[in-house]
Amino acid sequence: MSSRPSPRRTALRAVVGYLLGVLAVPLDLLGVLLAPFAIGLTDRIADLERRRLTGLLGVRDTGAPHGPRAAGYLAARALVGVLAALVLALSGLGVVVAVALVYGAATGAAVPIVDATEPGQVSWGTVVALALPGAVLCFLAVHGLLGVVRADAWCLRRSTRPGPEELAQRVAQLTTTRAEVVEVIDDERRRIERDLHDGVQQRVVALSILLGRVEREADPDRRADLHRRAITETGHILDELREVSWRIYPAMLARDGLHAALEALADRTPVPTRLDCALDDRAPRPVESACYFTASEAITNAIKHSGATAIAVDVARDGPLVRLRVTDDGRGGADPAGHGLTGIATRVTALDGTMAVDSPPGGPTIITVEVPCG
Repeated sequence: MSSRPSPRRTALRAVVGYLLGVLAVPLDLLGVLLAPFAIGLTDRIADLERRRLTGLLGVRDTGAPHGPRAAGYLAARALVGVLAALVLALSGLGVVVAVALVYGAATGAAVPIVDATEPGQVSWGTVVALALPGAVLCFLAVHGLLGVVRADAWCLRRSTRPGPEELAQRVAQLTTTRAEVVEVIDDERRRIERDLHDGVQQRVVALSILLGRVEREADPDRRADLHRRAITETGHILDELREVSWRIYPAMLARDGLHAALEALADRTPVPTRLDCALDDRAPRPVESACYFTASEAITNAIKHSGATAIAVDVARDGPLVRLRVTDDGRGGADPAGHGLTGIATRVTALDGTMAVDSPPGGPTIITVEVPCG
């Protein structure tokens, strides 16, 4: 579990983030000027600003604007940066004046910055008289600094807010996804029913027959052999139930998290499977569930259809996203419209995620999903 950063480190990061915001004004203006010619560079500059705000100032990550929105965001961000520079300059000037007054009162020296050009003009009485106005100005300066950070965060949120067309598209997508999720759930229930009927139920019937034969058998040796077979069949039933429970929802995923569940999945896979999970902390439970079942389905497809001899599962955090990539060295040619991959896409899309399938003939097959955590 990652430890909470200390207040000193948090304050230091905030100061660095604020200063970088002031220094980034020329870069923001450059991004605005380059927008008609190199919009990709403008997008990258906007993403750098997003990383500064989320990584140093603790602003909630809503993604980075792109295209014309990125140029508009950088223009507004440049104005906020100029305001930040003015607030910082006035705050610094206030600190210099306060230090100069205290120094003049303590040493009797002249303080030209407040027009006290003669030694002894500034006394402790002057400092006391100016203490209350100074405290008020200090209060306003602090709120000015905080207000600049809030304005910076507001610009980012406003630039990434979806427009009317995007909202209409999103509603249509959610309507379609809802129907697909219901269909996937029904398919999953039917598959569980088939697993129980064709697997567990048949073994239970076989076990009951064996136990009946044990009761009717008079020969001690034959009776002992049937008893051993019944014990073996009981073990098979437990294995089948364990497999079904893992397909429904593995208890380890809820208890220990995605990393542990993927390790168990890799251990249970008959094909050599390499796991690289670079998650510092746990993702939300729906995200972990989507990633786990994506990996499980992708591994099952690789074993059944691609003839893979090696599988790699890579999980990492990328800003607000969890990225899962499953790679196999099979024959390729996976169909994204196939039943299994469609179920993965539906599960991921329901969480505002995306899925990409790269499976040229001859392989390798790479299935990548990205699921937001916010």
